[in-house]
Amino acid sequence: MNATKLIRLGGLAAIVAGVLRTAGSFWPSSQPGVGLELLYLVIDLFILFGILGVYGFQCEQSGRWGFVGFLLAVSGTAFITGPDGELGGVNVYDVGALVLGIGLCFLAIGSWRAKKLPRWIPALWVFSTAIGIAGASVESLGSLFVVSGVAFGAAFVGAGATVWSQAASTAAGSKSVDERYAR
Repeated sequence: MNATKLIRLGGLAAIVAGVLRTAGSFWPSSQPGVGLELLYLVIDLFILFGILGVYGFQCEQSGRWGFVGFLLAVSGTAFITGPDGELGGVNVYDVGALVLGIGLCFLAIGSWRAKKLPRWIPALWVFSTAIGIAGASVESLGSLFVVSGVAFGAAFVGAGATVWSQAASTAAGSKSVDERYAR
């Protein structure tokens, strides 16, 4: 399988992650259980593969900000993918969600620089992070979880659709990995 196909599959994963995350935003948090945990495990795995596809699509143009954002977003996703719990008195999910959000903000900066995604996508990543932090910090603003989840999901659907539809045409005009690094 070539890099373009992998990147396009990452785009498809981002679409699935976005749709599922949007739907998961409306699941009553008062009804936690195995079903909700499984849903979020699947969402988190698709987020991970989606981030890989989005970054692969624009890595050459996104610069250091994009790279740092990619590393943080992947690390944050790794933290939240496992079972929720505490490590040394620190809630691993909360830390992971924060690292993922910060990573998406840095990836947004790289995306603005790369100019390969529509501007509203990185704007929604930043917005969803800010709203998510506000909702998590102020108990009376807990309903912002839905707004944040919908914004996050819409951004991933948009990014995935862009990657899916444009990765093949972008790759056609660029050099292969072998050509770029041949001496």
